Amino acid sequence: MRGIRVVAVVLLAALAVAGGVVALAATDTRSAYDGLAIVLALTAYAAVAVAIELARPGHPVGRLVLVGALLWGVGEGLLALGLAGLETGLGAPGAALAGVLGTACRGAGWLLLVLGLPLLFPDGRPPGPRSVGLVAGSIAAFTLATLVAPTPLESRLDGVDNPIGVPESARVAADLLAIGSLLATFVALVVVVRSLVVRWRTGAELERQQVAIFGAAFSLPLLLLPVISTPWAAPWMFALVLIPTPVAVGVAMFQRRLYDVQRAANRTLTYVALSVVLAGVYAAVVAGVGVVLDDRGATWLPWAGAGVVAVAFAPVRDWLQQGVNRLTYGRWSTPAEVLADTGRRLADAADAPTLLRSLTDELVTGLGLARAEIHDASGRVLAASGQPVATTGSVPLTAYGQGVGSLRWAGSPLRPVHRSLLLDLAHQVGATVHTAGLVDSLRHAREQLVLGREQERRRLRRDLHDGLGPSLAGLGLHVDAAANLLAAGQSPDTQLQLLREGLGHTVAEVRRVVEGLRPPAVDDLGLSGAIAELGRELTGGAGLDLALELPEDRPALPAAVEVAAYRVAQEALTNVVRHAHAEHCRVRVCVEAAELVLTVADDGHGGAAPGRGVGLGSMAERAQEIGGSVQVTSDTAGTTVVARFPVHEAVGP
Repeated sequence: MRGIRVVAVVLLAALAVAGGVVALAATDTRSAYDGLAIVLALTAYAAVAVAIELARPGHPVGRLVLVGALLWGVGEGLLALGLAGLETGLGAPGAALAGVLGTACRGAGWLLLVLGLPLLFPDGRPPGPRSVGLVAGSIAAFTLATLVAPTPLESRLDGVDNPIGVPESARVAADLLAIGSLLATFVALVVVVRSLVVRWRTGAELERQQVAIFGAAFSLPLLLLPVISTPWAAPWMFALVLIPTPVAVGVAMFQRRLYDVQRAANRTLTYVALSVVLAGVYAAVVAGVGVVLDDRGATWLPWAGAGVVAVAFAPVRDWLQQGVNRLTYGRWSTPAEVLADTGRRLADAADAPTLLRSLTDELVTGLGLARAEIHDASGRVLAASGQPVATTGSVPLTAYGQGVGSLRWAGSPLRPVHRSLLLDLAHQVGATVHTAGLVDSLRHAREQLVLGREQERRRLRRDLHDGLGPSLAGLGLHVDAAANLLAAGQSPDTQLQLLREGLGHTVAEVRRVVEGLRPPAVDDLGLSGAIAELGRELTGGAGLDLALELPEDRPALPAAVEVAAYRVAQEALTNVVRHAHAEHCRVRVCVEAAELVLTVADDGHGGAAPGRGVGLGSMAERAQEIGGSVQVTSDTAGTTVVARFPVHEAVGP
C-alpha cells in the first residue's frame, strides 16, 4: 500500500512538472524566461512533495504542496495549449475553454501555496476551523470568479469570449464576485501571516526556528503582491519568488535539531559586505588609476586591481568580521572585553545582589537567552532575568576549590565560544556568590546574636522581677514589722528570724541567677573538673556507668568556649539520663588541631536526630555562635554527640 501511494505521488508530481514543460515548449506564446522560471518552481515544489511523502507519509503539508503544484502545473499547461490553439486558429472554442480552465487552475494552485501552505506549516494542524474556512472560501471565490467572467481574466486572452462565462448582461455581478474574491484573499493573507506570528511566539524553540526559516522565504511573494496588478509584473517573477518557499519547507520539515541561524546570518553579512567592499576597491583602482594616468584601456589595470584586492582581502575581511560580530552578537563577540568588564564590575561591587542581577540581565540581552538564573549551593535563586521558563543548560560556580552554586539558562543552544566564555565567567561570578553567602551567614549570625542577647535580657528581667523583686519586697516588710515591734517595746525576735531566712533565700536566688550567666564550677574547677562534677551529679543514682576521658592539665581556653562546651555536655548528659535508657556512657574532651573536641557517647536505644528536640537544637546554636559545630549520630547501637569548638585567639574571652 505504501508503494502504491509513493508511485501515485511521483506520477502526480511528474504531471505537475510536465505542465510547466508544456508552457516552456510554447515559446511562441510567451517568453522562454517565463516558462523556464515556472518549470524551476514546479520542479522545486514537486521534489519537496515527494520527499515529504517518502519521509512522512500522509503528512498534510506534503499533500497540500503536491495539490498546489499539480493545479499550478496543469493550469500552466492548459493555458499554454489554449493560447497556442487561439494563435493557430485550430479549435478556437476548445482553445478558449482550455485557456479559461488553465487560468482558474493556475490561480487556485498559486493561492493554495500562498495561503494554504503557511496555514498548515509546520505540523499540518491549522490554527482553527474559521481560518481554514476563510482560506478555502477565498480560493473558491477566486476560482469561481475566473470561471464565470464574461471575458477571461488572463490578459493574453483579451478579445476572447469565455465559453462558460455568464452573459454580458450579468457582468456587474461577475465583477463584484471578482472584487469580493480579491478582498477575501487579502483578509485571508492577513490571517495567515498572523497565524505564523502566533506560532513563532508560542511554539517551542525548534518550531520557532522552523517558522522563522519559512517566514524568511514566504516574505518574498508577500513583497511582490503590491505589484501584482501593475504592468511591470511578469509571470517569471511570480515563479521565482516562490522557489525559496519549497526549499525552506524542505529544510524546516526535515530539521531535527536547532541550527545556528545567528552564525549563518553572521557569515552571510560578512561575505556580502566583503564582496561589495572589494568590488568597490577593484573598481576604484581600475578607474582611478586609469583617470590619473589618462590610460583607461591599459591591459595591466585589471591585474593591478586584482593585486590590490588580494593584498587587502585579509585585513578587510577581519575588519568587517569584527564589525559584523559586534552587530550580530553585541559586545559578546569580544570575550576578552566581556571578561575584563565583568572583573572590573566585580571588583567595584558594593551590593552583591544588584551586581548578580545585572549579570543575568547582561546574559539575557547579550546572548539572546530566554532566561538566566544564578543559584547558590542550596538551590536558592540569588538573581534571575527573563521569562520564567524551564532552564535548559547550566555551569557550576566555584570559589576556592568548592562549589558555591550554579549559573543556569534557557533559550537557544549556545555557540561553543559563548559556552567557553560562560565557563570563564563562572569562576569570577563564583567568588561573588561565595561572598554573598558569607554576607548572608554573617547577617544571620548577627540576627541570632541579637536574638540570644534579647532572650538573655528577658530571662534576667524575669528572674529579677519574679524572684529577687518579691524577695526584697518581703524583706522590707519584715524590717518594717521589726521596727514597729521595737517602737512598741516588744521583742522583734520572730521578725528577725523571718528576716534572716528571707535573706538566705534571696542569696540563693542571686546565686541561681549568677550561675545562669556563667557556671561557677567552670571558674573554680576548670572545664574538665566542671564536667566531671556535672557527670557525677546527673548520673548519681541513675544506674549509669560513666567513663570520663578528660585532660589532666587545665588547658587555656577562651571563656566563651568553656561555657559553650559545658552547656553542650550538660544537655547531652541530661538527654542520656532521661531518654537514652543506656547502661554505659563515655565523655571525652581533648584539644586537636586548634579545636576543642567534646564527645558524649552512650549505648542506648538511639532515636536522636537534629530537629527532633529543643535540646539538640540548643546545642547546635551554642556551638555555631562561636564558630563551632555539633554532629549527632544515632542508631540502634546508641547515640554519639561530637561537638567541635575553635580555640584560636580570634574567639576571645
